[in-house]
Amino acid sequence: MVTDQRAPLRPFAAYPSSDGGEEPEAHVVEPFGPGGDTTLTGAARPVARHGAGLPAVRPTEAQALHARRRAGTAAADVVPDAPQALPVLSVDLIRRHGGVPEPEQRQEPLTAAETVPLATAARRRRRTDTVPVSRPETTTMGPLPAPGKSSDRMQRGAYPSTRAQGARPGGRSRLRSMLQGEAAPTAPMRVVERLNASPFANLRRFGESTSRQARRTLNFALRLAETMFHYGADALDVENAIIAVCATYGVENVEVDITNQAVTINYIADDQPDGGDTRTREDVFNDPDTNSHTVMRVVRSWTDNYAGLAETHQLVADITGGEMPRGEAERRLEAINAKPKPYPRWMVRAATTAAAMTITAGIGGGVLGALVAGLSSILNQLVAHRLGAWRIPEFFTMAAQSGILTTMALLLSWGGLDLSPTRVIAGGIILLLPTTRMVSTMQDAINGFPVTAAGRLLSTSMAFLGIVAGIAGGISIAGYAGMPRVDVSQSAFDPVSPLTNAVFMLIATGLIAVTMQAKPRHVLSTVVAALGGLVVYHTGMAAGVGARLDTALAAITSGCVATVLAARHRIPQLVLAIPAMTFLLPGLSIFRGMYTITVETDTYGPGIVGLVNAMASIVALASGVVLGKYLMRPFVGHLNGTSSRRNRRR
Repeated sequence: MVTDQRAPLRPFAAYPSSDGGEEPEAHVVEPFGPGGDTTLTGAARPVARHGAGLPAVRPTEAQALHARRRAGTAAADVVPDAPQALPVLSVDLIRRHGGVPEPEQRQEPLTAAETVPLATAARRRRRTDTVPVSRPETTTMGPLPAPGKSSDRMQRGAYPSTRAQGARPGGRSRLRSMLQGEAAPTAPMRVVERLNASPFANLRRFGESTSRQARRTLNFALRLAETMFHYGADALDVENAIIAVCATYGVENVEVDITNQAVTINYIADDQPDGGDTRTREDVFNDPDTNSHTVMRVVRSWTDNYAGLAETHQLVADITGGEMPRGEAERRLEAINAKPKPYPRWMVRAATTAAAMTITAGIGGGVLGALVAGLSSILNQLVAHRLGAWRIPEFFTMAAQSGILTTMALLLSWGGLDLSPTRVIAGGIILLLPTTRMVSTMQDAINGFPVTAAGRLLSTSMAFLGIVAGIAGGISIAGYAGMPRVDVSQSAFDPVSPLTNAVFMLIATGLIAVTMQAKPRHVLSTVVAALGGLVVYHTGMAAGVGARLDTALAAITSGCVATVLAARHRIPQLVLAIPAMTFLLPGLSIFRGMYTITVETDTYGPGIVGLVNAMASIVALASGVVLGKYLMRPFVGHLNGTSSRRNRRR
């Protein structure tokens, strides 16, 4: 069977010898031109197919001349099963297609050797052993090219930069990689990634959201944040709740800004139908047709309602489960705000009075001291209620309460009652200290909310200064009345016995949980968290660890136990941790420092040292509670209602 081996002439730019364009693939090149001789198949190796073997070997000049002479002969010598011969590129064909200069520029004909292409070793990419390159699942590819047009270049930015792993680098390359700086981030972190370390990390989306639905979602998230702030939540919990709710209802491109008393949410909607998946974040921001929503709410008041705070936390957990419509979530939030507190006002006042008495008895104040502490607590509550009705600032309210407590204890002790005024005053100061704000301040500062922490620190400092001013005023009044100096040389905590101290402090912890409106089923968990801290505290005291280190260790223990129990109840940790740290508050150190500064004016050093020690103890216990929360995070993931295991089952 005779076949025609002559192929149609290709454009000269496609030949490698022309050096006029990109080199075609190995299986397309015809290096010998059309009409090649089949006798060269034994002299030259067959052309390697794409991606396999070595490239074809060029014939010598003699072989090329011999092939050109035989180019016009018949193809009768063709062996059917032999490889096809490669056509020879003749001089006439080169001149015909403009590959050589004009006759006046070059008169002599080209030889076959001059048509040999340049060495292609440098132009061909050397093969390297590569491994499969893994690409992210969520990649964005550009639009397909229009019909009739080819696009052999990938759009820039379509995929993240990936690199195939080749051979191991040498010593110089390895040293260069070690000295090379880290690449700067090319895009801001998604706000949803803030939930990785929260109980809402594995949320399930309820559905997508349009621009109008996004507005309702933002308003709902803002009301939820206001409720949580009003009930005493810290900034991190509020931010996590906002992001989790917005992401569940399909509103992810949000920015949240939280200050001491304001919450701001900004949303950029990317709902352009012609953008598709190719619109980057900057494209959305720079588009004049992009819809933007910004909502803000200022929280001007707060109250102790740990029951409402626990219910809002459980509401967010149910929302992130992906099975609650937004309308139902709005109704549940309204029901939480309309629900009365668990305990009536008279019960809270009775619990406050009983807590003052038990704390005083727990630190060695005796029976008479406990009664005086209870009486002063009743009077302080009446004064605080009246001043609150008159809209008097908190600074003056705190000063009035601490002044009444100090004056009563000193004057009654001077009047002949057998009591320890320093311990009575210390028990009352423990109840007056803004414990919730102190812990929240430390937690916001540690979690990266400096503006919120600074605002809360200023508010807490003003309340603390009000207490100090009231103590100084009470001491001054007692001095003007002719009262002699009081012995303030007692240690910070000198209980009658560890067992007595532990029993009374556990009772006081349960009573303080009632005053903060915690649910009845959470009171027992609060007592258990306090018990763990008490055991560590008295163990450290017996071992002689030191007051500051002992306080920090006890606070960390209470924080760890409170974190585990809070995860079981699906409530925030501070609902259990703040009442559980009552026994660590340095009421006696505060009074001793202020008394030394006010009365013993000849030496200010011990008084200042006492106040510094009191502040150090407050910082240690607040930081310990926060640290306990982070230490127990890896062990409570399976206790959260939105665990990844539950979501995988779905």
